[in-house]
Amino acid sequence: MRSVVAALVFVASAFAYSISSPNQSAGWTITGPNTVVWSMVSTDPQNFTIVLSNQVVSPPTQQILAALVDGSLGQMTVNPPSGGWQTGTGFRVNLVKDANDLDSILAQSDQFAITVASSSSSSGASSLASSTGLSTAVSLSSVSGGTITAPSVSTPPSATTSGTGSAAVNPSTSDTSTTPTNNAALPAMGMQAGIWSVLALLGAALA
Repeated sequence: MRSVVAALVFVASAFAYSISSPNQSAGWTITGPNTVVWSMVSTDPQNFTIVLSNQVVSPPTQQILAALVDGSLGQMTVNPPSGGWQTGTGFRVNLVKDANDLDSILAQSDQFAITVASSSSSSGASSLASSTGLSTAVSLSSVSGGTITAPSVSTPPSATTSGTGSAAVNPSTSDTSTTPTNNAALPAMGMQAGIWSVLALLGAALA
């Protein structure tokens, strides 16, 4: 009897695979793939098969998630089975010898739950859109005849505004081509008037 117990203890200690995730506090969700994390020692078999088991439901279920897994990887992302993930509690991940020996368990996880994914990611996206002034909806008033009209955008003041200090639209026509010419005509007209006045005074003196 003692020899049988000693043999069982030796067999149990020979396989030291240990699953750290999933666990009671970190379960899985039904959205996308999930991850299995484990540790091993040199005496463990190099390969195993990952099985999702639930023995608290009726009838009990066992689903193979991955076969011939390399134990040295330490973790693996597993895809959902053909029917998708089932929500509930009482799930365990078993590392078994191979697909033909589902009862030859090398390691077993704690019981964990598979739940619906949290909506925090979608609410976070909405908060980001709100903080940046973005909108996820299009006003019906901006849709006419199947065409979406973009909101109007105010344009900066035109560079052609008239007045002092305004920018010239056509570089070939500037103030220097008009205003200086008109100002120069005034002294010329005054000079001509002065000459005529002198001539008139000379004529009066000679007479």
